[in-house]
Amino acid sequence: MSQKTVLLDLSDLKNPTCGFGQIALNYARIFSELSLHDLRFVLLLPIGYPQDLEQKVECHYVDRKRKSSYRGVPHVDLWHSVNQNQLHNNASADTKMVLTIHDLNFLREKGWLSQQKHKWRMRRQLRRADQLTVISEFVAAEIEHTFGYKKNDIKVIYDAVERIDDKPQRKPAFVEGTKPFFFTIGQVRMKKNFHLLLDVMKQFPEYNLYICGDDHFAAGRLIRERIEKERITNVVLPGKIADEERIWLYAHCEAFLFPSQGEGFGLPAIEAMQFGRAVFVAPFTCLPEITGGHAIVWKDVLTQTMVDSIHKNLPHFYDDDERISAMKEYARSFSYESHVEQYLAVYRELLGQQE
Repeated sequence: MSQKTVLLDLSDLKNPTCGFGQIALNYARIFSELSLHDLRFVLLLPIGYPQDLEQKVECHYVDRKRKSSYRGVPHVDLWHSVNQNQLHNNASADTKMVLTIHDLNFLREKGWLSQQKHKWRMRRQLRRADQLTVISEFVAAEIEHTFGYKKNDIKVIYDAVERIDDKPQRKPAFVEGTKPFFFTIGQVRMKKNFHLLLDVMKQFPEYNLYICGDDHFAAGRLIRERIEKERITNVVLPGKIADEERIWLYAHCEAFLFPSQGEGFGLPAIEAMQFGRAVFVAPFTCLPEITGGHAIVWKDVLTQTMVDSIHKNLPHFYDDDERISAMKEYARSFSYESHVEQYLAVYRELLGQQE
């Protein structure tokens, strides 16, 4: 059996703190270590990325905004665009294409005209793809409804979630003494609904809430203005945090609150489950599906609904050892080993590398 070449477009490593960047970092680590008799890997990385992988795997460097930078990228047998934002490539017509779509959030975030532009671009990508993969059944259903794509032609491969519950921790300097706290994390955008937690926290003065993540967006400014104007003293926006601090906050929070309405997968909820924490999520998009019955799903994200649910479910949550154990086991099932094996099967099927 001849060895085939598979290129993974990991150009999102330029922003390693976002969800796409985290996926790209782990793909770079894992695929650079693979040694297979039937598949050889090439990594497409952003210009300026530290060139410490080149001794393990063939690497090429591109600027995603400039088509000209793709010159010199070699012909490959299969090209995997690991998210829907990777528009430019120089793959030839005989190169097999795998496209992974993480969400159709533009349907909820953009105006009508912008939605049409996004749809046009995505239709073009879908026509070129030999295999479409998505990260949840919810996304598959949205693609079927929006583009008339046959669901049987879509492969659902859940995102992997890195095991972090056994990694180093560090208490952040902004954490106040021993006061119990709630935690949430993500880019502070309107779709995350973090602003809805301000009124919730007014009814939990005995707790702090730490909303962590890139907060330079309009939603971050809105939250800061409300905190100052309404004198909300138990909500803190520390911005981006280190991995060791994120892990400490997961491990020590009383509950993880995730009211987002813009998730294709909802990775932070699974990360919190690794630590056996009480996880409260919105009833939107993929969150009820991905959390698999182990999270408390709010009926809606009205203030009193969320408050009542926390009052009802949190006090005795940690008394149920079996529930916590089952949650941890479920969270650990999203392993990179299983995830990568599923993609290797996709590559081999498209390339006729089945033994």
